[in-house]
Amino acid sequence: MPRSDLIACAGVPDNAATLPDGEVLQWRQDQQVQGPFTIKGPLSLELDLSGHGTCHFVARLRQGRVAQVEYTGPSGTMLGPYSACRPLVLACERQARLALKNDMTNGAHGPQRAVGCYGLPHSQV
Repeated sequence: MPRSDLIACAGVPDNAATLPDGEVLQWRQDQQVQGPFTIKGPLSLELDLSGHGTCHFVARLRQGRVAQVEYTGPSGTMLGPYSACRPLVLACERQARLALKNDMTNGAHGPQRAVGCYGLPHSQV
């Protein structure tokens, strides 16, 4: 995925570092994401059975394209270990699929394979 597509789907990064072989971009969503199961009762009694997580999404770029993606921080909720980052990953995966479809339709780069959110082919995700 090119840098411009990454910024289009993830937004402007919170931090950036230039390296000799490329750059690292970081997005921080520090407001806690709650899982889906909270029970509220009378007298302000609340039972929360979900995890709370934040998302720190780090992308390494080489030659202007995403080469590596990592997730840091307490990103786990009741839905899984990286579920706090799910909206960001889905937005970028959607962007990558559209770009791939356009490239294949226009014949810009010849046949390519679709890659999932963890850098694996969709059949392995």
